[in-house]
Amino acid sequence: MGALEELVAKAGGCAVIDGGFATQLEALGADINDPLWSAACLITRPHLVKEVHMQYLEAGADIIISSSYQATIPGFLARGMSVDEAEDLLRTSVKLAVEARDEFWKSALRKAKPIYNRALVAASVGSYGAYLADGSEYSGSYGADITAEKLKDFHRRRLQVLASAGPDLIAFEAIPNKMEAQALVELLEEEKVQVPSWICFSSVDGKNLCSGESFADCLKILDTSDKVAVVGVNCTPPQFIEGIICEFKKQTKKAIAVYPNSGEVWDGRAKRWLPVECLGHKSFDALAKRWQEAGASLIGGCCRTTPSTIRAVSKILKGKTGH
Repeated sequence: MGALEELVAKAGGCAVIDGGFATQLEALGADINDPLWSAACLITRPHLVKEVHMQYLEAGADIIISSSYQATIPGFLARGMSVDEAEDLLRTSVKLAVEARDEFWKSALRKAKPIYNRALVAASVGSYGAYLADGSEYSGSYGADITAEKLKDFHRRRLQVLASAGPDLIAFEAIPNKMEAQALVELLEEEKVQVPSWICFSSVDGKNLCSGESFADCLKILDTSDKVAVVGVNCTPPQFIEGIICEFKKQTKKAIAVYPNSGEVWDGRAKRWLPVECLGHKSFDALAKRWQEAGASLIGGCCRTTPSTIRAVSKILKGKTGH
């Protein structure tokens, strides 16, 4: 049994993923109004990055995700850094998460009655659109001159560096189109990556990827790869998640991860959050219980969710043994 399957089993069949990273960095006083988004803090305030990881671990997260979603070598080079410095920052994103996990676990073991699982660290890889920071991560429209080969070239070195930095998992997040999913599956094979991966799509309508392509077509691609251990969605409105899980269950036997947004909507052009769409009377944690019942094995939050969101999710999913 791999470390991920073991963790899911220990967590009672559904492991808890952490929540929004940028949201929490801002709450701690970080300014992330920057093309590098939360990755800017790897340069300016790494202690805050570690603090956010600690807060999610205390809230009951079984998996913490590194702050490398928008951390790319070209993005750091545009800041005037060298390639070596850029690669060091990628490694730092994993190192900070691993340090937080190890320190937290050491202190958890000192308690008389352990109520936590030893968390896994997932190295985050954002989409090409996340690097462009022009809203295309929400549309999946990369332009006519972008090919799968170009996407592989864009992701290759970052994947090599992150995979060698000691994470337990690689998390490809908010992938908005089929071409990028295909490129990532091929890249995992070409690079012979030994770290298990998950690939999560983003969706604006709950029926298709952001690009309008069908989940079924993309899942066929992921199903061919034994390097992809988990499939799912993130950065998606919570009201669509239950239906998406049911659709995924029909299409794949792989474990399913879901970590949607709070329900607020990001306006990529105006660069601001628009208010929560109506969730009926269901709170995020009550919805999470429904997602577990529908068949998700990993559940957490994305943009605008906080440690208090994750604490509530952990309690409801883990019943009386929660935190």
